[in-house]
Amino acid sequence: MNGFFLVVSAALPSFLLGYALRRFTLKWQTKAKIAKLEADIQAEQLAATVSASLDGIIIINSDGCIVEFSDSAERIFGYKKEEVLGQNMAAFIVPERYRDAHNAGMARMRDTGEANILGQRIEIEAVRANGEEFMSELAISRSRSSSGDIFIAYIRDISKAKAAEKALVDAKEAAELANRAKTQFISAMSHEIRTPFNAVLGILDILGDSKLTQDQKQLIQTAERTSKSLLRIINDVLDYARISSGSVKVREEPFYAADVFDDVYRLFAMQAKERGIDLVIKSEDASQIHLLGDVGRIRQILMNFVSNAIKYTDNGQVELIVDATQSGQGKWNLICRVKDTGVGIKADKLERLFDEFYMVDDVDTRSSEGTGLGLTICKVLVKMMNGEIGVESEVGQGSNFWIKIPLAQTSAPAASKVEESPLADISGKEILLAEDNATNRMVVTRILKKHGAKIVEAVNGIEALSILDVQAFDLLLTDIFMPEMGGKELVRLLRKGASVNAKIPVVALTAMGDRHEAEELKLYGVNQVILKPFNTRDLINAVAEQCKRHQDRLLFKTSGDLEVPVMKLTGGLLDGLDPEDIVEIRGQFEIDLTHVTESLRGAIACQDQDTVKFASHTLKGLAGLYGLAELSEQAALTNSHCFPDMHAEMVKHGSRAIKLAEISLLNLDDLFGINEEAA
Repeated sequence: MNGFFLVVSAALPSFLLGYALRRFTLKWQTKAKIAKLEADIQAEQLAATVSASLDGIIIINSDGCIVEFSDSAERIFGYKKEEVLGQNMAAFIVPERYRDAHNAGMARMRDTGEANILGQRIEIEAVRANGEEFMSELAISRSRSSSGDIFIAYIRDISKAKAAEKALVDAKEAAELANRAKTQFISAMSHEIRTPFNAVLGILDILGDSKLTQDQKQLIQTAERTSKSLLRIINDVLDYARISSGSVKVREEPFYAADVFDDVYRLFAMQAKERGIDLVIKSEDASQIHLLGDVGRIRQILMNFVSNAIKYTDNGQVELIVDATQSGQGKWNLICRVKDTGVGIKADKLERLFDEFYMVDDVDTRSSEGTGLGLTICKVLVKMMNGEIGVESEVGQGSNFWIKIPLAQTSAPAASKVEESPLADISGKEILLAEDNATNRMVVTRILKKHGAKIVEAVNGIEALSILDVQAFDLLLTDIFMPEMGGKELVRLLRKGASVNAKIPVVALTAMGDRHEAEELKLYGVNQVILKPFNTRDLINAVAEQCKRHQDRLLFKTSGDLEVPVMKLTGGLLDGLDPEDIVEIRGQFEIDLTHVTESLRGAIACQDQDTVKFASHTLKGLAGLYGLAELSEQAALTNSHCFPDMHAEMVKHGSRAIKLAEISLLNLDDLFGINEEAA
């Protein structure tokens, strides 16, 4: 018995050890099966993911040979997986001109581990099996393993997207080209249409001042009214075309809210009286403020409203109502209404009233003239000013047209005289007139000679330049569009030259028809612009004003609308220097300031933004060194606005900097205290 227990006790540890080993082996076999199953599942999922991916997936080893090529890669490149496995990737999908760079990059990765392309998305050309190149988007990641590094490339065919993008760019460029051509056509048509009108109205103006019978005066008055009526129609068409082409811009200037109707009232008062209509202005208390906005465009809208109100009111009243409501700190809504007691408008026509070319009356039976564009233009202008426009009307009771424009409050603008002054004196002034139109030359010459001026005529810019080289004048009066050489080039060459007339005032006569566009002419050196058609008063007063300003500039009093700044250096820069040194420094300063000013002027005229930036930076430093604070500030502002979306501000500050520089050049002796030293 003892022997039995001894045998059992000796066998038990062996049994237990065997049992434990079998359980351990079974457990790990089970885990291995589970792990293999999971690996198989993951491999299947990875294969499914790779197969379903829209991007082509290519896996290469560190030697650049392909070890995986997805279904999408087959579709993109046109190769079968069996064709490329084990092959060098560069030989199949990399364009030949890039293969050396690709192989060099792979060698660098093997030798140094560096790879600049990893973790980035780049656009690069790739090549298909048929030799066709296409744009692809590529991203590469690296995976490290015991058998070595592998690189996973995700490639997307973006050739269609790139083609669509190029088509959009091409379409945009074509549209911009067409838009520029359209704008040029509009400017040309504006000139061609308005120029004859200028002659017609000029002749009527001259005839009106002569001795006429009562019947003749009535005929001339009728001709004037008819011409102006036709001109309003032309203005509507040209204005609409300019707005459509995007060449009309909204500007900002201070104005008194209660005055927005003043010019409108004066223009239509007589017409209303002739039709037996009471034209009344009502200004609410809240309108007694100064605002900042495009008062010219606002008046244009109101003139259209009033013209329509008078046109469709046989008797009764037309009220012009202006008010303003505060919408925030320093922010107001300007509200203008034109109410009439006319025929009114049917409800079914109100919705289309502001549509293009829409007319309330039938074309064949309508009793009033017009293009059907006036209210459309008003709507677009209001939208450009971020405002609202509307109308309420009832047949037989009248209509109420209104606008609401959000504007900022500002300080009061400088007071100006509104009373009609007598014609200025231009007797004895010697004027060169450059104008290709014979009728216009005749009209302008007669008007100026009648008021005592001496006139020399030229038919184009080339002839005008040759005359300006040999004879001194008080003023150049030039058309803009002329054969062989136009007014812009004439003025540019005149200002650039060294003739005795290089700095004389220039008044441009232009039929461009838009004051916003006419402002550009001043960048060429034009002092004042008169839009055709103009009247005698416009012409005489412009000539007299510019001649006086030029004389004042020669006497160091004023320069244009800028007051002369204090001509004294600050900061003690020249303290302790000998008079001879100061004279020498003055001479060098004159050379430097003249050069940079001309560079800035030319760059602005040519819209060369890079040169404007460089010249304004130079001018800022030069003026700052000599203590010309205002000039330095304007140059700095010009420099800070040298961006495509800030062109208008760049031109504004650049033009002011140029004017201040010109004033400084005229007053160099005072600036450097040379006169005081001499005294």
